[in-house]
Formats: sequence, structure tokens, C-alpha cells
Amino acid sequence: MGKTIGIILAGGIGTRMEADKPKQYLKLCGKEILSYSIEAFRSATTLNDFYIVINDDKETIERVEKQYGVKTIRGGKGRNDSFRNALDYIRTHVSDCDQIFVNEAARPMITPQIIDFYINKLEQYDYVYTAAKITDSLGTVTNRFVDRSKFLLVQSPEAYHFKQIDQYFSASSETTYSGHDLPETFTAYQNFNYRDNFKVTYPEDIALAEFLLQKRSKNKI
Repeated sequence: MGKTIGIILAGGIGTRMEADKPKQYLKLCGKEILSYSIEAFRSATTLNDFYIVINDDKETIERVEKQYGVKTIRGGKGRNDSFRNALDYIRTHVSDCDQIFVNEAARPMITPQIIDFYINKLEQYDYVYTAAKITDSLGTVTNRFVDRSKFLLVQSPEAYHFKQIDQYFSASSETTYSGHDLPETFTAYQNFNYRDNFKVTYPEDIALAEFLLQKRSKNKI
């Protein structure tokens, strides 16, 4: 069996955060948001290695590599370009990659257990992703009714068989969810049980993310 490689997407600039730096470098409970993914990836038992896809900035790349002892891949203009860069890099530099696990750095609630769960599910499915049911009413911009039971929210983290996602994923895809590029005949496991998969997007999200992290920490005691 080949290697299982982790990918942390950390190339965003976070314009909606209205901060003086990309949101992945802001602090949560005294630590950079990026560090939570690094810690989880480093502790997962199913990963052989992992890479951080980062902004094309020499100073930032050198600082992150030195501070965390990690390997990086140059990011692109957007999420799809960055993910494509990661796939191309892995294909070129990791000849025996069999599976990949992907998380966005802006989602700090990731744990080693979640990573291992997704990778193990790939034994039965073509790909795995995080899903959430829509609990609010759903409508259209023209005020028409939509049956929310037919829809769901699609989120990172995700896990794929490398050769499959490398073959079908296109950086020019209209969707930012990579699994949409896979054939409809492929089987997917939808994980609805990762309920605190919080994504830091707006300034007010910092306090909410800290609350969730502190709550989780207390529950472990």
C-alpha cells in the first residue's frame, strides 16, 4: 500500500476578516490558527507525511517552515489553483502516494481522530467529506420555496484516493469542493457527525472559535 499524505490549505488572504494579516496567522487562545491543523496532522496515525499549501511569499514560507518544522507547497490565486498545485507537487515528488487528506487552515477544530476516521473510511468509499444538514428555511432570491431536505452543506475536511482526484480535478472547476469533479458513479461517505467544524471567516468568529476550543479542552479533563 502507498503513502497517505495530508494537505493543509493555508493560502487564503482572508479579506473578510479585515485584519492586518491572513486569518491563518491570527491567534486563537494564544496560538496561530494554522498551528491547530499542524498539531492534528502531526499526531494522526494514518498520515505518512503532510504539506502546507501557502501564499507565494518567501518571508512567510521561510518563517512557517522554520517555526513549525514543516514542508510547504506554493499556493495559487485561489483554492482550486492551490489544490491543483498540491496534487501536481505530490504526483511529482511522492511517487507512491495512495490517499490524501485535505483540511483548510481556517478550520481549527480538526483532530487526529477525525483524520484517521476519514482515511479508514477510504477502505470502503471512493471519497469522504464533511457534510452538514440545513436547519434553517431555504429559499431563492425570488422568494420561492426550496425543499431543504434535498440539499446539504459541503465542507472540508475531505479525503480521496490520490490517483482518482488527481485525474478528475480541474483548477478551472466552477465549484470549490473538489469532490464535485469526480464521476457520479463514485461512492462517497458523508460525515454528518463533525458538528463543531467551525470555520474562521469574520472578525467575530475569533471569539466563537476560542469558546469552542476552550469548551473542548474542558470536556477532556
